[in-house]
Amino acid sequence: MRESCLNESEWWYNTVFLSELMAFLSALRTITARQISVRLVLTGLFSAVALSIVASAIQLVGELKNHQSIVAADLDRIILATKLPAKNAIFSYDYLLGKEIVQSLLLNDFIISAWLYDENDNVIGYASKGNKAPFRIPYLVSIIGEPIKIQNIQLQLADEKPEQIGRLVIKYNNHLPYRNLMQATWNRLLLNLVQVGSLTFILIFIFNRLLTLPLSHLTTQLKTIDVENSNGKRLGELYSHREDELGVLVDAVNAQLGMVDDLIEKNKIALSEAEQSYMSLHVLVENLPHLINVKARSGEALLANNAFLKTFHLKEEAFIGQQSDDIVLSPLSTSSRQLIKEADEEAFASKRSVLLPEIDWTLPNGRYLALEMRKLAIQYKGVDAILTVGVDITERKEHQAHIQHLAYHDALTDLPNRHLFIDRLEQALLRTQRSKHFGALIFVDLDNFKTINDTRGHLVGDTILTEVAKRLRITVREEDTVARLGGDEFVICMTELGTTEPAARQIAIERAERLLSEMQRPMILQGDQMAVSASLGLAFFHDHSLTASELLRHADMAMYKAKESGKNKLIMFEKEMAEANQRLFDLKADCRIALENDQFFLMFQPQMDSNSNRIIGAEALLRWRHPKRGLVSPVEFIPLLEDGDMMSEVGEMVLLKAINKVSDWYKQGVIGDTFKMCINVSPQQFRQQNFTTIVHRIITNAAIPAHLINLEITEGMIIDNIDHTVASMNELRDFGLNFSIDDFGTGYSNLNYLKRLPLDVLKVDQSFIKDIQNDPNDTAIVRTILAMAAQLKLSTVAEGVETEDQLALLKGMGCHVFQGYLYSPPLEDLEFQQLLTQSPTQA
Repeated sequence: MRESCLNESEWWYNTVFLSELMAFLSALRTITARQISVRLVLTGLFSAVALSIVASAIQLVGELKNHQSIVAADLDRIILATKLPAKNAIFSYDYLLGKEIVQSLLLNDFIISAWLYDENDNVIGYASKGNKAPFRIPYLVSIIGEPIKIQNIQLQLADEKPEQIGRLVIKYNNHLPYRNLMQATWNRLLLNLVQVGSLTFILIFIFNRLLTLPLSHLTTQLKTIDVENSNGKRLGELYSHREDELGVLVDAVNAQLGMVDDLIEKNKIALSEAEQSYMSLHVLVENLPHLINVKARSGEALLANNAFLKTFHLKEEAFIGQQSDDIVLSPLSTSSRQLIKEADEEAFASKRSVLLPEIDWTLPNGRYLALEMRKLAIQYKGVDAILTVGVDITERKEHQAHIQHLAYHDALTDLPNRHLFIDRLEQALLRTQRSKHFGALIFVDLDNFKTINDTRGHLVGDTILTEVAKRLRITVREEDTVARLGGDEFVICMTELGTTEPAARQIAIERAERLLSEMQRPMILQGDQMAVSASLGLAFFHDHSLTASELLRHADMAMYKAKESGKNKLIMFEKEMAEANQRLFDLKADCRIALENDQFFLMFQPQMDSNSNRIIGAEALLRWRHPKRGLVSPVEFIPLLEDGDMMSEVGEMVLLKAINKVSDWYKQGVIGDTFKMCINVSPQQFRQQNFTTIVHRIITNAAIPAHLINLEITEGMIIDNIDHTVASMNELRDFGLNFSIDDFGTGYSNLNYLKRLPLDVLKVDQSFIKDIQNDPNDTAIVRTILAMAAQLKLSTVAEGVETEDQLALLKGMGCHVFQGYLYSPPLEDLEFQQLLTQSPTQA
């Protein structure tokens, strides 16, 4: 009973001590939050207490281990001393001895109960101290376990005989042997705490005198000083601390106060300058043409310049403070508003400028506005905000659109140009492939437009082209494409003409004929009526088997066929045209090879004087002997040479060969001084800047009289550049050459030009000679030409004379010189030379 009360009093004492310790620590925490000296002292105190407790704990652990060994040795000793009498009591079944043995075990304080059993677990002896609560030290449980322990000792007959005769059971309190040790440990710990506490109070007193009171005095002084307006107030000196750290601190604080006063003064000056700068910047922002506004992260409008407010028709007082996006972005589409919102978020997240290249608005007044916007996250008056700078790119965008339009449209007629038309034609081919409908392409070329342009001027020509474009547009459907390819060439693409070819052909032909009729309607140009016709080529398409370029080429072939057939008509493309065109293409390629390989040669057709029946001259005619095709007609290859810009080179070759042949015949005596070699000169050749020089050089090198050469020019050459033509002819005529005008009456027959030219001979075209016997008109034309030549004192030559009747009529009209199959076809040089030598009356 006494032991139980003792245990309870110790537990109560320990609990009260811990509670008072916790309260003390809480009070210390409150104090340390207020005074630095106390915090420093308590930090040292707690460190000392902690070290003391740790040292005590380490010492306790060591003592516990040592005591544990002692307790175990005592228990082993008691068991060893009890084993022999216990075995004797069991062996002799001496119950009285057994009881004395177990009662003797209870003399030990820590043994609670003891039992002695035989081999059949019959009790030989039992003793117990009762069932009172065992002594228990809670903080020892985690170290040595619970207090109650039971040890079961097996009893053998002898050590060498393992036969068991019984067992001894001891129940003991393992905590009780440690009671004195733990009491001594607590006493030692309390003594240490008293010592540390005394030292702490002494340190608090010393720190308070040396540190806390001076710091408190300095703190009181600092509270009386307004840092922003100190008026020169400073901390007073602490005389007892003049040389230590507190004195240095006072001097440093006073120096800092002086620096603060200087900074405040500088800040006032800087603030004044900043206000002036702000006013200048404000004026600049307000007058910038860019649209500038600032909104808070919440969307509240913070700033907007004049350009912004004026553009969006806003009042500053009604806009600032409102939700900016609700007012400004309301006309935008959902996608545009989302794009601007994402740009705001990106600007906040990246802290970098975010560019929106183009946002389109429709303003309240209906005006279209395109803005390039740049957004940047900033701090505006301490608030996270977005600065938006908008540049009005409406005019630039319209200018770019105009440039884009010009890139794909004809500047004069505003029709799609070749590039855009080819693209649309490709799209049309794809559509017809999907829809299985037929489409058609109409190639339109104005008749004689070059002549009109040259005679009436380019202004009239441009007016005609503009009017033609208008007529083409109003004649076709809105979904059809009308384009100008260049010059006087137009093209029309028609789609959805039907799913059968006959129906599509009928619709396309009707529309093309309507175009022809519309084109024939007279135009009023500078007060005069003028009729301008056109030749049309029509090509159909049904799928994508042809490219746009091939289809355009087919329509172009058909148009040229219409030109050749008399103009002012419609021709549909046929496969044979492509074959003929391919033949011309191949011939054109072969022309260059022919020139390089000397496949061109000359033939000569004699010119006869019907009065004397003698040869007075010849015309040099160019011929081509193709290695595969044989002789190619000049009607085929001359246009190809002109189109391929080879006529000048070929013409020079003709001059060289013809003049050299004349030189050979003249030196051989085959021809005399009255002979004339007529050489045709092409317009390309004649327009060469060095043409007269070339002629001079060839004749000089041939060493023949220049009057033996007669250059034949055409009427078309005259009208191209009359001044240059006359100058070149006069220069060559002064050198001794003669000039003839070829095929007179088939071209322009401009008499005003004719009288200015230094001509010698006028040749009557064979087209008038052919039907001179049967057609009174041809007879009248020839008679008129001959009469005019006589008035102009020009000699005449009739071409293409094939019958005696034609020759008789011409002689009756006064024309005695002729050439044609009546006398001789064109001959090669050796045959012609033989003809000259065989003629009894050669010149």
